[in-house]
Amino acid sequence: MSAPVPASPTAVHRYFEVSLFLLLTVGFLALVTTGKLDLISLVIGTTALVAKGLRYRRHQDTVLSPDTTKTLSAAYAVFLLVDLFLLSGGLPDGLVPAGAHLVFFAVAMMLFSARTNRAYLWLALLAFLELLIAATLTVDTLFLIFFFLFLVIAISTFISFEIKRSAERARTAPVAAGTAPGRRLQRSLLVTSITVAAGTLLLSVVFFFILPRFTTGFGSSFAYQPQQISGFTNEVTLGDIGTILQNPAVVMRIRAEDADTLRLEGLKWRGIALARFDGRRWYTLARATSVLSATPEGRFDLPLRPLVATGQGRVRYSVLLEPISSSVLFAAAVPVQLRGRFRVMGVDEGDALMNFRHLYGTISYEVVSATARPPAEVLRGAPTDYSPYIRQHYLGLPPQDPRVVELARQVTAGFDNPYDRAAALERYLRSRYGYTLELPAVPEEDPVAQFLFERREGHCEYFASALAVLLRTQGIPARLVNGFQTGEYNEVGENYIVRASDAHTWVEVYFPGVGWVEFDPTPPDPDRVRTWWTTAQHYYDAFDLWWDEWVINYDESHWVRTLRGVGDTARSAWDARWWLRRMRRQAAAELNQQVEDFFAGPYAAPGIAGLVLLILLVLRGRALYDWLHARWLLRNGRSGRGLSAHEATLVYQQLLRGLRGRGYRKLPAQTPLEFAAGLPAPELAAAVGEFTRLYNDVRFGQQRAASPRLIELLRLLQVWKPAR
Repeated sequence: MSAPVPASPTAVHRYFEVSLFLLLTVGFLALVTTGKLDLISLVIGTTALVAKGLRYRRHQDTVLSPDTTKTLSAAYAVFLLVDLFLLSGGLPDGLVPAGAHLVFFAVAMMLFSARTNRAYLWLALLAFLELLIAATLTVDTLFLIFFFLFLVIAISTFISFEIKRSAERARTAPVAAGTAPGRRLQRSLLVTSITVAAGTLLLSVVFFFILPRFTTGFGSSFAYQPQQISGFTNEVTLGDIGTILQNPAVVMRIRAEDADTLRLEGLKWRGIALARFDGRRWYTLARATSVLSATPEGRFDLPLRPLVATGQGRVRYSVLLEPISSSVLFAAAVPVQLRGRFRVMGVDEGDALMNFRHLYGTISYEVVSATARPPAEVLRGAPTDYSPYIRQHYLGLPPQDPRVVELARQVTAGFDNPYDRAAALERYLRSRYGYTLELPAVPEEDPVAQFLFERREGHCEYFASALAVLLRTQGIPARLVNGFQTGEYNEVGENYIVRASDAHTWVEVYFPGVGWVEFDPTPPDPDRVRTWWTTAQHYYDAFDLWWDEWVINYDESHWVRTLRGVGDTARSAWDARWWLRRMRRQAAAELNQQVEDFFAGPYAAPGIAGLVLLILLVLRGRALYDWLHARWLLRNGRSGRGLSAHEATLVYQQLLRGLRGRGYRKLPAQTPLEFAAGLPAPELAAAVGEFTRLYNDVRFGQQRAASPRLIELLRLLQVWKPAR
């Protein structure tokens, strides 16, 4: 006996299965993009979804038999022990990853063995849990895309599920899949789902922005995983910065709060300063930090350094700092004032700004910095009587290669002040050495000497270290500073995007009575090539910035700003309505006055006549042209190539017009030949019949040779009179 043929699925059932499959897929992809899934979970989930999708595409039965399900489950029970004690690390650390693997295996089995409505609902719940877990693990804007897709597909899934359940209980025949009614039903379900999802999302956005919010969240510590960026701790080994210079991850975004955004161009975002050098690493022994408290307005007045007194320019800008594994707050040049959501903050011995409060999310703060560099004359005239503290902390060096001391002496020969010597060494390194990220994998015994005399190439850390060492051999206090370059300007979001690849190291030189002054010996990077892809990235980053500020960091301050914005918009709309009403009254009065002046003037009659003529030309211009053209053909005929099809039509319309004047009207249902044959006068019927045949030959047969006879007959018919 042959096996029974399974019944064809209905259109609703097929639509529901595909929709549920897509729901699971979107939830899984949202989880994958967080980057938190381990390899085993990724393999199990991907394999199950790909296999299920291929079987759907081939229209094959996707349900496993109970025996197969039991066999696979027994095999996984054995694998679970191996996973728990070998792959996942044993008890108790391995319980969570092994449990996650078990959940993904259960989803895969249920995906291939679901037969009942209860099993379908469990699959939908698991898909929602996937999205919920992804929401706690990421704050990236990519999640917004998956969320909207999940919302549309979820609505589609539950609508089709309810229709499927109702159809299973109905007595009417279901609509089969693949038929025209089935396809129409599926399209209707899709359109309904998208419409409901769009309305739901719109309503959710309205409630999101009008309801008060607070930044404390239960899953914040899971969602924000700080970037591990080296170079901003107490100790940095030469080469550490080079490990992040090819990382494109966004570290912070900086927006000028003043009108002139270009005032930020060329600034460096200062992080941490390192004073001591042992030949291979820069470090700071103690982080003596002065603690500052915020004013009632949330402002920190930072300790002014002498450099501020000589600087003139100040810039105000806001910083949105992504989570990084450092407590440093970045600022340009000499920060004078800082405002942020901190109760206390600190300034260390290297003038680095420190955040004592550990925040899981992005950090937003506003800074006012003095950025003007003191004039060269002021720096040349600075004294050289350094204090014991400066000599102890910023002149110390380990034993140096004699060539380093000799090189510093040769380059600075002829200069009698620290500023000119520092500038000469800066120019020397910029012009004589090359920039590269390809450095030896094995640590060097004396990295600075190797850079200066052997390799003669390196990245910013080597340039800055070489300059600081050369300066100290000449008795000039110097220290290393780690931070970031200006970044890439995003004209869409009107902010600077600072990436990990913008990490930079430079030198600060101390001048008594002035302060620490920046010197950068690293050759400038070539300008970045801007393409259409760069512009697309700028649009995405501008949206990402908006997402971080107005969704992820939406708090009570943003809520107040939103309500104020709504109030301002309402007042502006009311003011605009009043203004438009006033302008309409003024325009009506002005128009009435213009009309009165026009009719009282000498140009009223010619103007009205011209306007009437213009209206006639617009409304009846084509008909007038055709009538004149037909009259010209009747008077002058058409020599040479004969009448065209359009001209033949014009001639025929002249015939009909003439016959209507004699009481013979062609009905719309009559053909030209029927009309000619139905004329009562035999002589007229014969002439019109010959004219009609010639007209058909010219218009439809392109027989232009009949044109002269056609014109001749029209002239005869126009003067024809019935016999008395």
